[in-house]
Amino acid sequence: MAQGGWAQQTAAGPAPGVTFGGFWIRFVALIIDAIILGIVIGVLSSVSASMVYVGYVLEIAYFAVCWGFLGQTIGMMPFGLKIVRNADGGKLTWGNVILRLIGWYISGLVFALGFIWAAFDSRKRGWHDMIGGTVVIRQ
Repeated sequence: MAQGGWAQQTAAGPAPGVTFGGFWIRFVALIIDAIILGIVIGVLSSVSASMVYVGYVLEIAYFAVCWGFLGQTIGMMPFGLKIVRNADGGKLTWGNVILRLIGWYISGLVFALGFIWAAFDSRKRGWHDMIGGTVVIRQ
């Protein structure tokens, strides 16, 4: 026993066999998602200029639906990346999804610092992950 009668604790880390999704692999996954969304929004924009606004709504819906139902986007799938709750590794709640979406836009506000943060965080979490109570893992 350590001083004061308390047992010494080890540093918290991922569960055995769990690897966090790193910055660069998440960046590549986002590029894939951006290409997919860019194509869809480009097609909509060619139909009518006002469809650009529909594209913004579509972007929000894409991420919300993918995160909420699948726990990953299409761009994350080839790399085995999955978004889970930080507290227990479980499936995201809709509360997590909404908070993560809000955090997503906050992360991009100041030179994308909230996204870059994931490169330096020990659990590879960006501000949007921290706000949403999530973490990205590799399966």
